[in-house]
Amino acid sequence: MRTTLRGVMAKVPDYAMLVVGANAGLLSMGREHLGIAVALRIPVFVVVTKVDMVSEEVYRSTLEEVLRVLKMPGVNKLPLVVRDHDDVVVAARHMPSGRVAPIFRVSSVTGEGLDLLRKFLNLLPPRTRWRERLKEPLLMYVDEVFNVRGVGPVIAGLLLSGAVAEGDTVLLGPMRDGGWRSVRVKSIQINRVPVNRAYAGMDAALALAGVEYEELEKGLAVLDKRLKPRTVWSFKARVTILRHPTTIKRGFQSVLHLGAIRSAVKFAEMAREPMRTGDTGIVKLEFLYHPWYLREGDTFVLRDSRTRAIGKVLELC
Repeated sequence: MRTTLRGVMAKVPDYAMLVVGANAGLLSMGREHLGIAVALRIPVFVVVTKVDMVSEEVYRSTLEEVLRVLKMPGVNKLPLVVRDHDDVVVAARHMPSGRVAPIFRVSSVTGEGLDLLRKFLNLLPPRTRWRERLKEPLLMYVDEVFNVRGVGPVIAGLLLSGAVAEGDTVLLGPMRDGGWRSVRVKSIQINRVPVNRAYAGMDAALALAGVEYEELEKGLAVLDKRLKPRTVWSFKARVTILRHPTTIKRGFQSVLHLGAIRSAVKFAEMAREPMRTGDTGIVKLEFLYHPWYLREGDTFVLRDSRTRAIGKVLELC
């Protein structure tokens, strides 16, 4: 689950593809992944694979299970079983709304249904308007860190807004002490190809000067040097508890996922106490070990072995 959340939160996907084995059905982890996509309002389509391994009766049973889950009140999707190219066009046209959930029947052995799925993927329109984000200041969360021999410290991540060029000076932080570091971008690579400039929507690797590899951490923010960013130790948020076995009170600790940030937080204040599954309330969350860069309006997910919750940042403290 933590790997899935990191990919979903850090990479800003337009759509989610839920793969269901016809021989196994929709497993508990698949239901978790579907729940996260629904909570984050990411349109979902389903691919039922390995149909060559099972009889028609078993496939029908799996399909009925998928249809039942998609129609549940918390999911509330309109399933569309894709059978021909006309269905593909209809499904692709309505996917951005997130209301329709197309279902494909495929086999990687016989090739059944792969042409329909391929056509559907080619027709899907992008949901994120990256050109509009080009006008905003630079923002990138560090998703990977490397120490390359002969190059030095290298960071990689998705540019969420703005652009960065070779030779630019940018802000990196916040560090563990809460400070920000002014660093220079020595070189840029995209898909291991050197480039002079990277834009919003690109997954780029930046070689940096002015910082040591030991100081780098996943979740640090790369910002335009003209900004005056705040270092956030605590913030107020509206949180909805998606699942929790008991009750949540002050002092409860969980793991927060926001962008590439993955950090422990504590419930410091609660407008509604205690909170249970299905409850929504205003809370104050505090980072336990490290400050981070957040913005009002950001969406985050809280999770641990037993808990799932989703929230929105309302106010930085």
